[in-house]
Amino acid sequence: MRSLIISFVVMALVVSGWGIFVNYSDKNIHRLMNVIEDDILVSVNAEDWEKASEQIDELSEKWDKQKKVFTFFFDTEDIRDTGFSISRAKNYIKAKNLSLAAGELNLTKEQLEFLHMNELITLDNIF
Repeated sequence: MRSLIISFVVMALVVSGWGIFVNYSDKNIHRLMNVIEDDILVSVNAEDWEKASEQIDELSEKWDKQKKVFTFFFDTEDIRDTGFSISRAKNYIKAKNLSLAAGELNLTKEQLEFLHMNELITLDNIF
């Protein structure tokens, strides 16, 4: 009986920890996605390259801070791919290439959403 209680307590701690991280990552990933959608893409589409460059640099800094935490929970390959996408978008913005910058920013946004969806507590993710 004692082992059963200990098992339930440990399982509750694991699920609670996962739930706390899902909430944390949800807020941070949606913040990053909103920066892309509401700020950077708007600047890119307006061809305000100086502002877009500043915004993508800020996004890159935020991503570098967040990925340190995300590496404990997210797939490393997905984190790396998202970082590569941000770097490509940064280079497209510096090259002032509207179509490639917008496309890469949309890809980055989708990758961030994919990261989050893969960590939700669902039957597909558990099994």
